[in-house]
Amino acid sequence: MKREDDKFIIQTALLTGKLLLENGAETARVEDTMERIIRKSLGSTASKSYYTYVTLSGVFVRTDLAENSFLRIDSRGYNLEKVVQVNQISRDFTEGKTTLPEMKQRLEKVDADTSRDAMWKQLFFTALLSGAIVLIFGGRWSDLPSAITGGVLAYFVFQKLTNMADYPFIFEFLSTFIGGLFGYLVHQLMGSDINLTMIGTVVPLVPGIGITNAIRDLLARHYISGIIRLFESLFVAAALGCGVALVILLFNS
Repeated sequence: MKREDDKFIIQTALLTGKLLLENGAETARVEDTMERIIRKSLGSTASKSYYTYVTLSGVFVRTDLAENSFLRIDSRGYNLEKVVQVNQISRDFTEGKTTLPEMKQRLEKVDADTSRDAMWKQLFFTALLSGAIVLIFGGRWSDLPSAITGGVLAYFVFQKLTNMADYPFIFEFLSTFIGGLFGYLVHQLMGSDINLTMIGTVVPLVPGIGITNAIRDLLARHYISGIIRLFESLFVAAALGCGVALVILLFNS
């Protein structure tokens, strides 16, 4: 195999890993997908001729025909739609439905896609989530306005802050504090349980995917990534809790 072909395989595998890791896939899935692409590309020469290594800050690939290659991960978020798209593209390649160059083109298209759901749609489903969690915990209908106000505002503030800069944990704290503050004000007008108001405020920002991925990484023996994800999620949860706790301490003491 030509050196140029091997580099192209590595570049495609790295791009796949980068897209999956940046958009919320667990480490085991990223590594497995990259290895499947390389095995399919190298064919009979794949046995023991390569290795992949995935961390939360970068993806590595090495083959016998080319030097080590590394791609840094600058930011991580959660866009499961992109994860599904990348999974389908890699599945089409391993099943022989598309060629490697076609696969790379499709991956680059996914990478370049920055479109998101309209803000009104995000806020609408945030309101549904905050309201539903109140009813699940046995709240009254009169508790919905305050919980929805807090949850929607906290989510809106968080999205606006993260679009301007990147300060982990601080933005989560500020968002839930502001959302909890307005939720508390609405609660004073109508509502019976301040705790349910604060639950509705916090739940849109709870790092559920992060905790799930941490557990899956630990079960897959990716201990470093799993522990880092777990601590990161716990710090986020602590920041969210501190935000609403401060509201309660200020006005309910």
